[in-house]
Amino acid sequence: MKKKVTRRVIAIGMFDGVHLGHKRVLKTAVDYAQKNNSETVVLTFDSIPKKQSGVLSTLTEKIRLLKSRGIKKVRILPFNKIKNLIPENFLKLYLKNCFCIVIGYDFRFGKERCGSVKTIKNFCKKVIIVKPVRYKSKIISSTLIKKELISGRIEHANSFLGQNYTFEGKVIEGLGLGKKLGFPTANLTVEKEKLLPEGIFVSKVKIGNKRYRSMTYIGRRPTLGLSAKTVEVYILGFKGRLYGKKISVELLSKIRSDKKFLSVKKLAQRIRKDLKITRRYFEK
Repeated sequence: MKKKVTRRVIAIGMFDGVHLGHKRVLKTAVDYAQKNNSETVVLTFDSIPKKQSGVLSTLTEKIRLLKSRGIKKVRILPFNKIKNLIPENFLKLYLKNCFCIVIGYDFRFGKERCGSVKTIKNFCKKVIIVKPVRYKSKIISSTLIKKELISGRIEHANSFLGQNYTFEGKVIEGLGLGKKLGFPTANLTVEKEKLLPEGIFVSKVKIGNKRYRSMTYIGRRPTLGLSAKTVEVYILGFKGRLYGKKISVELLSKIRSDKKFLSVKKLAQRIRKDLKITRRYFEK
């Protein structure tokens, strides 16, 4: 007895950040699969091109975000191994026997990105091209979101993502300066490829199943004469030890850019002001 072949609707893309544009692609694939008694499979990549600076979502985060959109099967392709494949070979290797392919309007693939929508249409009978999602006349893209984050326009980035920009980190032992100043912070190590905008931010922290209001510093501690990027989180109303635990941080709004103060005392005065701004943000 022949085994029944499951029809597959495949959505392909980098899906960095799984923003509102990506969500439309995913919804289109899931809806079409449900109507046609098929399964939805997402084909994505383990890394981004080297020329791009930082990722909006690590591989672990991306898989979690994809599955939160109703995707049960996610197939990860090694980007560095396939980036030089000619488009036709890529399609034969990874998209044979698919019932339908769903892609964004600007999807390109293969060596020198010469594979296009036209290439895919020549390969598969049913191809759905998803139109761009716009927000206040701007086409949402991972590149645009990165620019917004780096420029400190966190609210814009969060609107384009459809969720707050979040990163995870493991709590490690720091220099202890925050505690000496009266602002004990959790120092985090974050995956190197994760894009982290610098500055002081209003944030929320998730510890286990609980969320706390917080203020986050991402910078190089110029007042102390240091240069390595560090991430520190001051958690309002939290008491307890966090060393060795993984916590997640959601950025909500930028308070100010990092700067060098004339003294540690001046720095402490500014932190007190930053905390007032943070508390007022949540009171609103």
